[in-house]
Amino acid sequence: MTASHSSSDTDYACNPKVTPLPDCSHHSMPDSDVSVKDNRDSNVQALSCHSQVDSTVLEQRIAIAKQTCQSQGIRFTPLREQVYRLILQAPTPIGAYDLLAQLQKLSDKTVAPPTVYRSLDFLLEYGFIHQLSSSKVFFPCCQPDDKHVAAFLICQQCGDVQEFSHSPLDSVIQQVASQSQFDIQSSVIELLGYCQQCKEKSATKRSIG
Repeated sequence: MTASHSSSDTDYACNPKVTPLPDCSHHSMPDSDVSVKDNRDSNVQALSCHSQVDSTVLEQRIAIAKQTCQSQGIRFTPLREQVYRLILQAPTPIGAYDLLAQLQKLSDKTVAPPTVYRSLDFLLEYGFIHQLSSSKVFFPCCQPDDKHVAAFLICQQCGDVQEFSHSPLDSVIQQVASQSQFDIQSSVIELLGYCQQCKEKSATKRSIG
C-alpha cells in the first residue's frame, strides 16, 4: 500500500519534485550495500489495475477496505464506498470530473465536488487507489493490503495500466532515502510505452498494409 497526500482539493497528482541522484559511478560500494542477484525475484508479474471485476471480487475489495478502516478506527463512509466502487467498476482509469458526473447520475441531490475530492484524498491516503501524475486519473491498487512502492506500466495507446512491485527496487529506494536522511511521503514510478496487445495490433496492421 502506498500513501499519497494532496495539498489541494482540486489537485491530487502524486508528482513530487525529483532531484537527480549524484553520479556514483566513480565511488566504490561494498557488495553488501546494494546487490541484485540474477535470479532474485526474477518472476515479477505486472497486474492490470483497472480490468473490470466481477461482483464477488468487488465485494471482497469493499470488505477489505471496511475491515482496514475499522481496525484503524476510521470511517468508511457511504460516499467513500460509492467512490471506491465506481473506481473498481471503471474499465479504464477515471478522472475526478467523470467520477463526479457518475455520482450525480446516481443521486437525486446535488453532489458537492469538495466532498468527492475529500473521498478521493482518503482513498489515496490509505492506499486503496492510485493516481497517475502524468494524467491525474484514478484506478484501484492491486495490492491494497500490502505496503509497497507503486510502479506502473502505462500504455500510451490504449491507456491500460499495469502495476507491479519488486522488493530489490523498494530496498534500493529506501536505502538511498536513508543515506540521504530523506523522509519519503509518496513514491510513484511511471513507465510509459506500449502494451503487448497494442504492439500485436500494430504489427498486424503493418503486415496487412
